[in-house]
Amino acid sequence: MPPKGANLLEYSEEGRDILSKFSSAPLEGFATHSVDGSIIEFMKDANTTIEKGRDYLLWHLINVEEVLEDIAENAIIDGGYDEGIDAYLVDLEEKKIRLFQSKYGSAHSVGAIDQFVQDVIRLKEKEQSKLKRDELQYLWKILNDEKMKVDLVYITDQCVDDYQNDKVRVMGRQQVYQTLWERIKKPAKGQNTSLRILKQPLEHKNCKVCVVSAFDLAELVEKNEHYIFESNIRKHLGGKGSINKKISTTLEEDPHNFFEWNNGITITVDDVSIKNNELYLKGAQIVNGAQTSKSILDKKKKANNVDAEVLVTIIKTKDEEHQRKITKYRNSQNAVKGKDYVSLQDYFISIHHMLATRLDYCFEHQQGLWLNLSAADKVKFQGNDMYNKYLPDAKDRCRIKDDSAIASFVSYFVQKPNEVYGGIAKYLPNGAKYENIFNDELECDYRYFLFPHLIREFAKNQLGYDRKNIQNKNKRYAQSLFVAVTARIFHKNILAKHDDFKSDIEELEKIVQNFGLCEKILRVADKVVTKFLEDSAVETKIEESNTAHNFFSNQVYGNDMLKIIDRKIGQETEDITFIKKIIFGI
Repeated sequence: MPPKGANLLEYSEEGRDILSKFSSAPLEGFATHSVDGSIIEFMKDANTTIEKGRDYLLWHLINVEEVLEDIAENAIIDGGYDEGIDAYLVDLEEKKIRLFQSKYGSAHSVGAIDQFVQDVIRLKEKEQSKLKRDELQYLWKILNDEKMKVDLVYITDQCVDDYQNDKVRVMGRQQVYQTLWERIKKPAKGQNTSLRILKQPLEHKNCKVCVVSAFDLAELVEKNEHYIFESNIRKHLGGKGSINKKISTTLEEDPHNFFEWNNGITITVDDVSIKNNELYLKGAQIVNGAQTSKSILDKKKKANNVDAEVLVTIIKTKDEEHQRKITKYRNSQNAVKGKDYVSLQDYFISIHHMLATRLDYCFEHQQGLWLNLSAADKVKFQGNDMYNKYLPDAKDRCRIKDDSAIASFVSYFVQKPNEVYGGIAKYLPNGAKYENIFNDELECDYRYFLFPHLIREFAKNQLGYDRKNIQNKNKRYAQSLFVAVTARIFHKNILAKHDDFKSDIEELEKIVQNFGLCEKILRVADKVVTKFLEDSAVETKIEESNTAHNFFSNQVYGNDMLKIIDRKIGQETEDITFIKKIIFGI
């Protein structure tokens, strides 16, 4: 069993051996211990093999596929007549569906992978009317929509070696380790490398503008690939984007024009020196041009040659804020997607520092921040006694994930639990609705994120809004709804205000700090949500929606449903009046 507090960056010979098979460079300092420890902790309440298998699938969806817990729970459809599909995730905006098959323990075999592919083909070819479950009828429609991209993902806790099938992504234990490592690894400070240049550089202040051969650039990337891209907003996009395809085409067909047609790359360094035609770089980071660099490397690996020249800008800076701005402003070739961009936003960095310094909570403004902390650093986050009462008694309770925190913020203050349930991408940087919310008018106040987070956590751990609730399945998926209803009760019914909820932050703080009083409000909200979900009109609407996912992402907070919610709130007038008397002394 992995030791408690084991960290992903702690050394493990086993982990190194496994990962060396998947990486061109040794991955020093990585351990399987904390990954395995996370799984064990997550599955501790599971007793049977079936329960363990379901919990492992849920752990994978949350931690590897990166979806919110309530969405992950609703994605699982294993059981009778599931047609070989254990879970699914639909992204209508991206026109993409992911289908999952999970095999735990001895249930895994290579044959099971091939069987999964065949099951999906048979599902697509079946008559829709013969499918015995609503979820499967919905999936049949998606699978037969020519505009939808279908990804198959096979999950197992076992090791899978040397399986090749371009129709399915296999995620065995090694692949999970590798994926998590790639996500959280950080550049090795003080790494030294060199780059040969073709001509003496043009120098301006702390910058050197150089011409290098594509082959030499590929050598640099190949030798230092395990750390050199870490500050880049985007990882290499795998040649799938139109820009990446153009890069590859130019290298193949017009290498002599590559210098003129390509924007080049930008490298930040802690220090740089030059001797003859060799640049000596310390702490080199490719902050723009990952696509160019990796495309060149791919060409070199295939042909052992690449005949082109590249423009390279070297910028010397040790200032992290300066480097963030360089990264931000130089990335324009491919669209930067929200979740990767959160870490560069000054707003969220400020929220992180506020919560860390004032209340000892770790707000993950940067992906993998918590996992990358040592056990000793994690222990430093003890939280605040007033607020810890809302949190579970768990070793990571002082960790606040950025995606769930933003989802809670939008559910509470923006009153859009349906939109974040369907996915928070639109509310992340560069999302369609990001600027509507996170703009100059929004005060940088940690309370906007902490208080909705505490409400969500209390609902999950004390009121049954989590995966352990097998009696009221719909309640398990109503975390965001609960947060929104709590806000509606407090601001509209108790404070009797109808304007921007954020303006009431001082009043909200007083209530949250009074745990006994706040708990009364949360239990009223629980009564309202429970009665709402049990309402016959709501049950009918859920059935009409085919899946709970469709209902909670599209209709749960529509006008018709809000009328029912307000009616249920009205049924709790006695409790609300009692709470108002306590607050206002009337």
